[in-house]
Amino acid sequence: MGSPLVRFTASFFVLLLGFSVLSAATALQNHLHMAEVGLAATATWIAQRLGSTAEVVNGNTIIAGTLSMNINHECTGVFVFFVLASFIAAYPARISAKAIGIVIGIMGLTLVNVIRIVTLVRVVEFYPGLFAYFHEYVWQGAFLMLVTVYAMSWVEWVRG
Repeated sequence: MGSPLVRFTASFFVLLLGFSVLSAATALQNHLHMAEVGLAATATWIAQRLGSTAEVVNGNTIIAGTLSMNINHECTGVFVFFVLASFIAAYPARISAKAIGIVIGIMGLTLVNVIRIVTLVRVVEFYPGLFAYFHEYVWQGAFLMLVTVYAMSWVEWVRG
């Protein structure tokens, strides 16, 4: 199938497509409620330790300042996990290294995701007009960069 780069790229996109099909076929977004609730509760608890008056209502909605933030399936980071897992699974490495890379990556991204929501809560309380900017641009870019840096670091670890 050509060069290692072509094999890796093809494998990555096939895996990503597979995750997408599986997600759609199982209606994954309808099965993430516990993750949404846990994320909302954890982020709100941390924000409160930092002086926030935010509260969780209805399990997965955070009320902060004048804004109601619904923590839905997109907020769980599951689609970012799919990208990372596809990258690591497609890369030629030992299965054990792939498993370690995926587990640590998902744990790290979950921690960053909690921090993301905590900062969004605080942004809403201090600068509500900046919420959309931080939500749509700052954190989207940060996640893209973090996944890239983590994937590159994992490759270096595997190769070294």
